[in-house]
Amino acid sequence: MRRYAKAAILAALAFVMMLSGCYSGTIDQYFSPPQPAEEYLQLQELIDRELAAGSEYAAPTQGSYRQSVQFADLDGDGMDEALVFLRRSDGSLQVKIYLSVNSEYRQVLVIGGEGRAIGSVDFEDMDLDGRLELIVAWQLTGSMSLLSVYSLDNWSGALLLNTDCSEYLTGDLNSDGHPELLVLRNVGSGSYMADMYTLRADRDPQAASAALSSDIYALQRLRTARLADGTPTLVVESLMSNGDLVTDLLSVREGSLVNLTLNRSTGISETRRSYSLVYAQDINADGLIEIPHPQQLYSQDGEVFWSVAWYSYDAFGRAGVTMTTYHNVTDGWYFELPVGWEAGLTVRRNDDVPGERAVILSRLSTDGSVNDLVAVYKITGENRGDRARLEGRFILLEETSAIYAAQIFDPGVEQAMVTANFHRIYTEWGE
Repeated sequence: MRRYAKAAILAALAFVMMLSGCYSGTIDQYFSPPQPAEEYLQLQELIDRELAAGSEYAAPTQGSYRQSVQFADLDGDGMDEALVFLRRSDGSLQVKIYLSVNSEYRQVLVIGGEGRAIGSVDFEDMDLDGRLELIVAWQLTGSMSLLSVYSLDNWSGALLLNTDCSEYLTGDLNSDGHPELLVLRNVGSGSYMADMYTLRADRDPQAASAALSSDIYALQRLRTARLADGTPTLVVESLMSNGDLVTDLLSVREGSLVNLTLNRSTGISETRRSYSLVYAQDINADGLIEIPHPQQLYSQDGEVFWSVAWYSYDAFGRAGVTMTTYHNVTDGWYFELPVGWEAGLTVRRNDDVPGERAVILSRLSTDGSVNDLVAVYKITGENRGDRARLEGRFILLEETSAIYAAQIFDPGVEQAMVTANFHRIYTEWGE
C-alpha cells in the first residue's frame, strides 16, 4: 500500500505542476509555477505519514479543482500553500493545509467534515480582506451537501457559514464589488430556494432568498450572466417532473432577491417549455443572456420541428425578442432566421443518402403549398468533399470528419446571407 501511496502523491504532484498555469477563472491569480523538488519530497513524507496511519486520498468529486493535492496562495503572500484531501480510517473527511516556511512544509490547519465524499471546493475572498476563504461542499447524498465556508485568517479555520446545498456558485449579483455566495437548496418535493449570502469581515453573514419554479425534478445548469440592461442575474435551468425545461432569472432589487420570470399564480417561470434541447445562452454574442422560447412548426410528415424565439429580459422582467433561430441539435448547427421567415416556416429532414443528412427549410403558403427556401447538409461519408460540391451546393463549414453545405431553392435567398446565418453549436465549457 505504501508503494501505491507514493506513486499516487507523485502523480498528483506532477499533475498539479503540469496544470498550474492552465486553470480558468479568478483562482488563476493564486497559482504559481512549481516549487523546488525538495519541498515536494518533504511534503510527500508528511502525507505518507497520514497514509501509513490509515488515511486515503479523497479528491473532490465535482467542480474545477479535483486533485487530491492542490496548491494555491491562500494568504496572499505570494507563496503557495498545499491542500491535501483525505478520508481517515474512521470514514471522516479532512482538508489539511500545509504552509511552506523556509522551504519546508508544516501543517497549519485541519478542517474536518462528515459525508460520503468531498463534493467540491472553491477559494474566494468573500469579504475582500486579501485572504481567501475556503468553501467546501461536504456531500451527504447524491443530491444534497452541507456547504461550509471557513476563514483562513491566521489559519483559524473558523466556520463562517453552514447551510444545506444542492448547487452553489459565487458571483457579484448586487454589483457592490463583493462576491456573494449563491446557493440552491431543496426545501421539499420539487421545491427549491435560492439563497444569496453576503459575507463581511465585521458582521454575520446576511442572506436574501427567493423561490425557484415549483415542480422541479432536477437542477440542470447554474450560472451568472447579465440581463438586457446590464443587470447581473443568476440563471437557473431545471428539468421539471413532466420533462419540461424551465429557466429562472434571479436578480437583486432594493436588497431583495427577486425571481424575475416567476408567474405568481402558477408558481412556475414563464420560460417553461416542452422542447428541452436548447438552453439559455448569449445567442447573439452581445454579452447578455437570452432565453429560448420554442414554437412548434407546421409538420409536413408527422415529425415535430421547432423554431426558437430568443428573448432578452431586463431587471423588471420585461422581455423582447432578440432573434429567431432553427436549431438542429442532432447535427450540431443552427440557422438564424431572417426577419419574416418565422411566419409559415416548415421543416423536413431527408437522410436517404448514406453519410448525408439534409434539413430543408420551407415556407407554407396560404394555399397549402410548400415552397422550399434552402437546404442545409451535414455530410460525413468518405466522398463528402465531392457531395458537398455537387451542382447547386456550396460549403458552409469544413471540419475533419464532416462538411456542412447548403443549397438554395428560392431565387430571393442570397448565398451570403445563408453563409452568415449558419452557425455551429459548440458545447460550452463545463457542460
